[in-house]
Parts: sequence; structure tokens; C-alpha cells
Amino acid sequence: MIPAAPEFESWTEAPAVGELRLIPIGGLGEFGMNALVVHSARSLFLVDCGQLFPSDDQPGIDSIVPDFAYLEPFAEQLQAVLLTHGHEDHIGALPYFLRRWPVPVYGTAFTLGLVEGKLREHGLDVGLLHPVRDYGRVKVGDGEIEAEWIPVTHSLPDACALVLHTPQGVLVHSGDFKIDPEPLDGRLTGMERLTALGDAGVRLLMADSTNIGRPGRSPSESVCREGLEAAFEQTKGRLFVTTFSSNIHRLQTLVDLAYEFRRRVVLLGRSLDRNLALARSLKRLSLPDDILIDAKDAQLYDPDELLVLCTGSQGEPMSGLARLLRREVKGLPIQPGDRLVVSARAIPGNEVAISRMLDTAERLGAETSLEGLGPVHASGHGSREELADLIRAVRPDQMVPVHGTYRNLRAHGKLAADLGWPAERISLLDGGLCLRLFDDGEMDMPGAVPVGKCFVDQGVEHMVDARVVKDRLILQEDGVVFVTLLVDPQTGDLAADPTILSRGFVMLSDDEAYAELLAGVARKAYDEAPPAVRKDGEALRDTLRLALRRIIRKTTQTRPLVIPVIIEAPVL
Repeated sequence: MIPAAPEFESWTEAPAVGELRLIPIGGLGEFGMNALVVHSARSLFLVDCGQLFPSDDQPGIDSIVPDFAYLEPFAEQLQAVLLTHGHEDHIGALPYFLRRWPVPVYGTAFTLGLVEGKLREHGLDVGLLHPVRDYGRVKVGDGEIEAEWIPVTHSLPDACALVLHTPQGVLVHSGDFKIDPEPLDGRLTGMERLTALGDAGVRLLMADSTNIGRPGRSPSESVCREGLEAAFEQTKGRLFVTTFSSNIHRLQTLVDLAYEFRRRVVLLGRSLDRNLALARSLKRLSLPDDILIDAKDAQLYDPDELLVLCTGSQGEPMSGLARLLRREVKGLPIQPGDRLVVSARAIPGNEVAISRMLDTAERLGAETSLEGLGPVHASGHGSREELADLIRAVRPDQMVPVHGTYRNLRAHGKLAADLGWPAERISLLDGGLCLRLFDDGEMDMPGAVPVGKCFVDQGVEHMVDARVVKDRLILQEDGVVFVTLLVDPQTGDLAADPTILSRGFVMLSDDEAYAELLAGVARKAYDEAPPAVRKDGEALRDTLRLALRRIIRKTTQTRPLVIPVIIEAPVL
């Protein structure tokens, strides 16, 4: 980890005239939750507002969004959100943000189409959305800063880099990008414009670090056709393909191949239905007439006449593919002769879930090996040579790697150093660490502002406290122990021996004797508690909890959740 930065002591005060703060409140040191605060004396806005997907050590959590605490002291000044593209790690937190700060949101057509669906689900005003064309420009707030959208190739339509024209100089934010010379939609990365900006002078470049560890260049999206075509040729039964539902270019290739191989297409997954409808409405996708059929009609066709496109490439338990594997989709059983192709990369942390998914498909008889097919996936992020091309084109005074773990950021900084950038012109940030630019060309890092994660459980309206997540993890790992004390309200003494009840907690070999041990510890802790503690319910529960935790940890080396229950005995 980056060493902890000192607190930026004056962060609750507005920036001085001539000062521009850049503060990443997510997306650095991790993959996901991308959000950057841009703050000057006259302007305050966000670049992207993404979510992070939960890991196995965050049970029951649906998504994780940034803590927007930095913005609270300046709530009345917030002006806009500028979006680079429509992936969840860049737009997923918008509903939670806009519920608090209903400000204008700017982005390209496909990006805002994805956002619109989210806002409607949350009952928020879609009138906040303002579309921008490629190379379009928007003045933010009172016009002090002007934003410009430069097209880049990525794994979904309409992705852009953002250029911020500020009094402190031109800032370039790459967004997620690669430099694909043969994009399927013909929309090339705007390298000419980026080079022209570099010729005129760029103060700072913030560039995507996702694929810094991959040498060379990322293959073009067009190469996927080879591997996918081989899958069509070699599959005698149904062909099941799972990919990201936002990857419209990949879906176009699959639909085109289905038409050529005379297969009808079944869509499984709400996001697939929604995103394909959006892409068709924006003319980002074309479908042959009558190629789509409903899942309930699939049984009317022979297995070799079907392509099933489904969500679930990351092993998500509620996805279309998961439902198929659980045999919940009537008329579409996976069976011998079928093939499952995962046309997506594994997001770090999802490898185990994906492996289980493939294993289940194999048990049902499907072929899942990609051997002999050729490439079926191409990354949407540029590899090392493309990252070098961007640095050379923009030629910034200051290089700031973004998007990725600290290892990624550091490796990206090393690439800039290898290209001739001295160490003082390469800045490595961490979440909350403020980079401050001044009109006179000076720059510093005054410290870090409070940042964190907010947990979302779709079953409740408010954010879930981190302590709840910790308790869930304890329950998952070591279980729970309840200790119940029956107290005589007149004397203050115990009216009966404490009772012990556990769930998910593994006691010692003799459960009855161990329960008696714990009951004895609880009685002793109660008897020795001062009168003031006995009269204070919360203090008494803390005393009992601490005593039981100590003996349990000493005897079993586990840390179950301990819940004391104090009940007054009825007066006869």
C-alpha cells in the first residue's frame, strides 16, 4: 500500500482563487468505484461515479459505492457529473449520488441510455441527463472550466476520454481506452486530437492503468470473430455464449454469425434485453428480421438451430446462465453435444465462481474448453505499448496513473519514467490524496481527505454500516453464541443459571460441559460486576460479551458473535 498520507487539514475550506484540487474518492488502489472530484474556487464536479462489486468477505452486499463525505461541506456548490463511459464501475453509484445531489449529468448517447434505465428504476429525474457528441464541448458551472469528449475505443459503444480546459492548464483524463485500428463500428480513438492537444501543451494526464502488466498491444475486437466462428462450426448442439451485456460489438459479431449459420438467437438476462434494445434504438446494433425468439419457443427448434446469449460471465448467481445451470429455464436444458463459451475476461476475485460455473456445465454434458477455437475475447483496455502511445501523444507536464491497484499505478509510472519523464513529473495518488495545481505552474499534495466505502443492500433503503458487514462475516466464519440471564428485578440477583444457545459455532467435544463452562463464566462476570454496571444495560452486556469472548478465544481459538440477552424475571 501507499504509505498513509497526512490529513489535508484545510479540506473543509473552499479552494483559494487560482487553486485546482483533483481528489480521487474511488478507483485508485482497486478495480472499480471510479470517481474523481475536480474542485476550484468557482467549479466543483465529478468525473465518473462508479460502483465496486462486493467480494466474498462482504456477504449480503449487492454493491459498494464511494463515500462522498468530501462534498458535504460544499453541497450547494456542486455543479455536474461528467461521464467517460457506461460501465458499472463508472456509472453504478449515480442513483445514490443523484438522490443527494440532483445535478446535471453529461455523457455520450449510449452512456446516458444506460444511466437512464438506472434512474427510472430508482424513481429519479431523467431530465438531469444531457447528451454530448464526440468532440463536443460543455462549459461546467459558470464556464470557468470547459470539458471536451474525445472518442476512444473500448468494450462498449461511445466511450470517451475527457479533456478539461482549466485556468491551471489542459487536463486529459483517458477514461478506459485502447487504440483499436479496426473497431467494428469504425469509431477510432481520437489520436489526432490528442496529439494536437499535446502540441499545444497539456498540464496533466490521468491515464488508465488496467493492462499495464500486458506487453505489446491489445488485440482488435475484430479478432474475436475467428474464435467465435470456430465455436459455431464445431458445435453440433446448442451454442451457449455468455459475455458482458454492454459489449454491443461482441454481441453484433455473435448475431451476425448466428445469421450466417442459420441459428435463431435466445436472450437470457434482463440487462441483455435492455442493452440490445438501447443499442438498436441508437443504431449501434443491427439485427436481421425474426432472428430473436423467446426462450419458451426454443423447444420448437433443433439444438443445432439455436444460439443462446446469456448474462453470467462472472458466475453471478442470479444471471441467465446461472438459471440455465440450475435447470430453471424450461425448454433449454444443457445437455451432451452443447457448448458453453465464456467470451469475457474474469474480473479479479471472480475466478472461483467462474470455475464452479464451468464445472457445473461440464457435469451437464456441455463442452467448455476453448482449446482449438482461437480468440473469443479481446480486452477493452490498452496494453503497455498503447499506454506508451498515449503518453507520447499527449506529452503532459505531469503524468498521473489511475484505475487499478497500486502495483498497476507504480508500473504505469515506471513506463512514463522509461519514456523520459523524470520522477518529479510522475505523481502516484491513492484514494483521497489531493493533488493541487496552481495558476503559476506549481503543484503539491497537501494531504488526504476522508474517503471510504458505503455498502448497498437492495433490501433496505439506507446504506449498510460496515459493522453489519463485519458481523455477517463473523457469523459466516465462527457463528453466534447467545447467553441469556434471568434477573430478579427486586434483588438484582440472578433468578436462574445463565443459558447458552449457539448457532454455527463449533463447541468442544463435550457440548454440554462446554455450555456449562460458558454459563459459569457469565455468572461470575455478572456477580463481580459493580452495581452501577448492573443497572446500565449496555455496560452489562459489554461486560458479559467481553468475558465470554475471552474464554471462547482461549479455548477454541475462534471469535463468534456473542449476544447477551438480559431478561427480568416476572414478579409473583
